Amino acid sequence: MSEQPAPRVTVALSGGRAVAGRLHARRRDAEGQWVYAVSIEVPAEAVRPVDGEDYGQVPTERAGGRPEWVLQALPQDTPDQRALVLHRADCWAAAEGRLTRASDKEAAIFVQHGWATACDVCKPTPGREMISG
Repeated sequence: MSEQPAPRVTVALSGGRAVAGRLHARRRDAEGQWVYAVSIEVPAEAVRPVDGEDYGQVPTERAGGRPEWVLQALPQDTPDQRALVLHRADCWAAAEGRLTRASDKEAAIFVQHGWATACDVCKPTPGREMISG
């Protein structure tokens, strides 16, 4: 038996903008006003993490089902001394700086040779079989 998705709603944002959302619950408060619990999808650039929250267990969907990786160049990165951090492509900690997409094989090689360190937030594990085998 498949669960029906929550009904669609339009959510009004400040500045006269509106986005599509899903209505999950509603309740009437003590003053008689309705309060709705909705979910909306927004671009990642519009979302900021909250200090102290753990995002490691958030379900993540990727196009095509394959992991994607990004290498983030840190300010101290130079051609002579690499300072790169490897992130999952959906990692919120990779929101700033120069980001370069990497294949699973490329990401594994960068970590294996010490050319990049794995992000402490998303803990990427590219090419696990390639590195251990």
